[in-house]
Amino acid sequence: MSASIIPFPRKPAQNAVELEKIMRRWLAELSTDPELIEAVVARMLTFIEQYASKSFEPVFDLPVPRDLSQAETEALLEAIEKGTDAMARQVQQMINEIIIERFFLEVEIYKTRNSAVARSYLK
Repeated sequence: MSASIIPFPRKPAQNAVELEKIMRRWLAELSTDPELIEAVVARMLTFIEQYASKSFEPVFDLPVPRDLSQAETEALLEAIEKGTDAMARQVQQMINEIIIERFFLEVEIYKTRNSAVARSYLK
């Protein structure tokens, strides 16, 4: 499976079906165990809803001189908008990477727990 950055939605309810399909497709490439797939998808959807779907609006308390020209005001607003957009993209990429890491961690947790259960039955 090739790695790629997928912009996960901020509001999971909007694209929950699409997001679930992506996770199920990834899991189908990793395992044929339907219990693993169901467990990981359920835990990931909960994780995304609880932690990765929060939005934020940056707030600036930026004192500016009252005598700024219209051109200076527009340039300042444009610079703030560009900086905010760049920060939002960086935050979204970081969230995406965290979600992907968590996804693979959930797979490992499931496998570890189930191998421990299987070993306990063998004793």
